[in-house]
Amino acid sequence: MKRKEQMLEAKKGKKTAEIYIESLDGTIIIQEPSRSLCKDAIDMPDGEGDTYLIYECVVEPNLKSQELQEAFGCVEPMEIVEKIFEAGEIPKVSTECLRLAGFSNEVKRIEQLKN
Repeated sequence: MKRKEQMLEAKKGKKTAEIYIESLDGTIIIQEPSRSLCKDAIDMPDGEGDTYLIYECVVEPNLKSQELQEAFGCVEPMEIVEKIFEAGEIPKVSTECLRLAGFSNEVKRIEQLKN
């Protein structure tokens, strides 16, 4: 029961991570995506899901900021992702977002010992 309470408490707040982006020569902060957000992104065609996931998960800088989007000349809100990140960085950042949600975590099998 004590472990259950700890697990539920840990799930209340979304996890965040700070990652270094070489092309920006700086860091960004990403936030753990919800299950439904992950499912939506995974179900999208190649590339679109990564862009969508990054747009929703990057909290610093705020990619949804109208001021930032106007500064980069974005017509559509999610265009900001392709204007800020290099093409090769987009799938890497998306993967990091999915890792925060538990995707790509290793599961290890433990063999039972016989007495």
